Amino acid sequence: MSVSTAAAAAPDRATDVGVIDSDVHPNFEAGIRDLIPYMTDTWRQRMGFGQEGWETSFAASAFHLPLNYLHVNTAGAFRKDAAFEGKPPASDARHTARDLFDRHDISRGLLIAGQMFGIGAMPQAEVAATLASAYNEWMDERWLQVDDRYRGALIIAPQDPDLAVAEIERMAGRDAIAAIFMPLHEILWGEKHYHPIFEAAQRHELPVVTHPSGTESIFARAPKMAGTPTFYIEWHAGLAQIHYSNVLSMLCHGTFERFPGLKVVIAEGGFTWLAELMWKLDRDWQSLRDEVPWIKRPPSEYILDHVWCTTQPFVEPHKKEHVAQVLDMVCADRNLIFSSDYPHWDFDDPQRALAAIDPALRRRIMVEAPLEVYGDRIR
Repeated sequence: MSVSTAAAAAPDRATDVGVIDSDVHPNFEAGIRDLIPYMTDTWRQRMGFGQEGWETSFAASAFHLPLNYLHVNTAGAFRKDAAFEGKPPASDARHTARDLFDRHDISRGLLIAGQMFGIGAMPQAEVAATLASAYNEWMDERWLQVDDRYRGALIIAPQDPDLAVAEIERMAGRDAIAAIFMPLHEILWGEKHYHPIFEAAQRHELPVVTHPSGTESIFARAPKMAGTPTFYIEWHAGLAQIHYSNVLSMLCHGTFERFPGLKVVIAEGGFTWLAELMWKLDRDWQSLRDEVPWIKRPPSEYILDHVWCTTQPFVEPHKKEHVAQVLDMVCADRNLIFSSDYPHWDFDDPQRALAAIDPALRRRIMVEAPLEVYGDRIR
């Protein structure tokens, strides 16, 4: 696909890097139809993109991405002030760069496919993989080549590891690709199903990023929460269950012994649960280690070496003095990295969200730790 947009003026990659934002969501301007130019005619027809008018409003007549259509956030998902000239929030790369990078003094932003979260819940792996490839081309042309401060997390479809690895091989060498985004699926991450994907990620030295999908407990192939939430607030507050379960699965299956170079980033999944998981699993491992002999170190050590969580939504305890205590409990200097979640309604301003913590720790979370996670690809 030829590039029609000239790169905007931005900091050179060789310069010093400032605040790094690990969760920025670019949005479509015209919905999933933005991907049509990046698909073959066969796939366009298969997905019903040739239909117009009233036919596209019926689920049986046109393709729709999986999403949580059952729990409604009455406040809306996005910041209204992130919209631009009648376009949806974060659908214009240049405006987003001004509104996020320039306005909030952010040096780099990792793009995570906001409107593609749910493809891990799709029943057809080939369809999901086709959408992932089209999205990666769209992201490359419409965002990565527009402003040098953007970095991309190439998206893969987790249903078919072979197709996922093929997409990693196709995209990993592209300029400005800094991570792999693997949407959530019904299979927990410690299972052998993901071994080919983790091997490819390790080989290319790309962190694997995940994020709440918006499909949890909604679709048959989506990750499952405990029970079926009734309200949006109930569903939203319980999303961390999924990430707790996936990290637990990876630890118990010895994933990090098998892939010692693997890095995992959990975006917008909370982080206070890490303390409980480390304490509980270390305790149980002392008595049950014969069951899992491949776990050669206390489980908490694997978490501190291989798992990072993003800050947004940041903790807001009733007593301010508890912030420092919570950060100490989760070893924030080891496994916490900054994210804004732009342009969502619960966006975190980097100048305000972490203002109350120690300046040295703040720099660690905003700059030093992300540089260690992404390496030279983020510079």
